[in-house]
Amino acid sequence: MVNYPTLSEQQQQDLPALLKPASRIPSQFSDSSHQLWLCDTVDGPMVLKLCDHYNIHQSTFWQGMNSLFAIDFPTSLASIVNVYQQISEVSPLAIPPFIAAEESTFVLTKWLPGNDLHALAVTHDTIKSLSRHLGLLHQQQHPQWGSLQQPEFIAKNWPLRLKNTLQLLAQQPIHLIDQNVLKLALIQAEQLCENTFVPIMPDLRWDQFLMQQGKLSALVDLDAIVYGPRTLEFVLLEYLLDQSQAEQFVAEYQNYQVIPDLTNVRLPYRLLLFLMNVLGETDLNSWLNHPLRFS
Repeated sequence: MVNYPTLSEQQQQDLPALLKPASRIPSQFSDSSHQLWLCDTVDGPMVLKLCDHYNIHQSTFWQGMNSLFAIDFPTSLASIVNVYQQISEVSPLAIPPFIAAEESTFVLTKWLPGNDLHALAVTHDTIKSLSRHLGLLHQQQHPQWGSLQQPEFIAKNWPLRLKNTLQLLAQQPIHLIDQNVLKLALIQAEQLCENTFVPIMPDLRWDQFLMQQGKLSALVDLDAIVYGPRTLEFVLLEYLLDQSQAEQFVAEYQNYQVIPDLTNVRLPYRLLLFLMNVLGETDLNSWLNHPLRFS
């Protein structure tokens, strides 16, 4: 019998039998939350995601997610099948068919065809397909926020939990935050009024997707999808898109929703994303002074 990497006999007894030893898929980032393995099984090719507990424990991203959204990652993997089902019902992109998962341990899904995506490969069709995907997700509105399966927080909780999370992350020794910037961000966080929440990805990056023929074809990383304010995702989009791409995005997105005003949210959300190390930037001034894409 060929065994799945690191899994016990009990853990893999109900999984499709392997035809040969699994092969490691190289991680794109040294702090990735999972080790990825390509598994050739009797039911076809599959991808095994194994939790890297050291990286997760060290991750300011997951500290921020667990503090703000209370999703309890990686324990939340026990119910991630619900996330796969919910997103697959809405998104025009392919979602990997779910096979099995165990809390704090692994997720097994079927392999999907497609090419890894990076910023240099982004085309007009890529932007259009991203905009359509987000536009449809943002139509799934909810009065409460938190985990995708069971958003438990009411709208008036958002400013306080955001403020507390900013303060928590700013205390990390790796961050030397200008106290005047932090103070202003906390003041603005307290004054936020977010009333409608939608499925968002606070870790939205090109490498979460697969591409075929210039278009996004699949979303393959769903671990961090939560109900939150779409303005937070738009602030992150300002870092992913150049000005021309942002204009293309807006042209398509307006078929689904109006573009939100980011004026009052930009500073606290930019600081949050920086402290969560979403895109790896280490220069706060450069991050905060990034060009505005959605004015």
